[in-house]
Amino acid sequence: MPVLLSIIVVTIDRLRLVERLFLSLAQQTCGNFEVLLMHAAKVPQADVAAVCRRFPELTIRAFPTPDTCLSRSRNAALPHIRGELFCIADDDCVYEPDTVARVLEQFRRFPDVAALTGTAVGLDESVPPAREGAVVRDARWLFQGCPSYVHFYRTRVLDAVHGFDEELGLGSGTPWQSGEETDFLLRTAQAGFGVMRAPAVRIRHPRPNLRELPQEKIRAYAAGRMRLLRKHGCSRAFVLANVVYPLAMLPCECLAASWRIMRYRWAMFWERLRNLRGAA
Repeated sequence: MPVLLSIIVVTIDRLRLVERLFLSLAQQTCGNFEVLLMHAAKVPQADVAAVCRRFPELTIRAFPTPDTCLSRSRNAALPHIRGELFCIADDDCVYEPDTVARVLEQFRRFPDVAALTGTAVGLDESVPPAREGAVVRDARWLFQGCPSYVHFYRTRVLDAVHGFDEELGLGSGTPWQSGEETDFLLRTAQAGFGVMRAPAVRIRHPRPNLRELPQEKIRAYAAGRMRLLRKHGCSRAFVLANVVYPLAMLPCECLAASWRIMRYRWAMFWERLRNLRGAA
């Protein structure tokens, strides 16, 4: 039996973006995948069904989400996984035509690896040359360049890593509106599973507009990062490095970006510093 990849997509009401993602999935060179579409209960079922009908070549199962909490919605999808592999796709990401094929190939070549992280590419950026992957030996590298939409897992990790932390991430109702995907990846590594960087697996996603990021989002993201560092008992040196990093980036970005980028870095430094002694 061929290996199956279960692709979990969570959306509140952005069905137009979901259609764009589905279009990229319909163009995959390898069809060994299914889609689990988790949508907000407020979205009319007729609209969801209409989107799914536009892609008869895809295996799509749709379920309403419990609420707007990203972690709870992802957790609600986990029991429905049928594949030996699973991943989390943002509703606004786009797969390269060979993304699924490369994921399956990497897991076939490296049977001891239970999680891999691909490469995020901007929507209009040129695709970087494919490079050979490498097993991650130091978990600190998992804090950088690993957004949720580039994570892929063997489903068996769920026996040891019991879902996403529902106190972290967007819609959680806590001050910590980020970090749930990194937390899941870190717990996978801590459970003894091999984690690998796979640069040849490319997923497109809009680059964040740091010039327009509201102060409230900066505060929420910074609080999430600091909560994540405390939860995993990171060394004080590593925690302080995270606090200072946005400030250290300022001189470089002063030369290449506008004052709005500088404002983002300064605000992120300040909010991480403010959360340094936050609640554990």
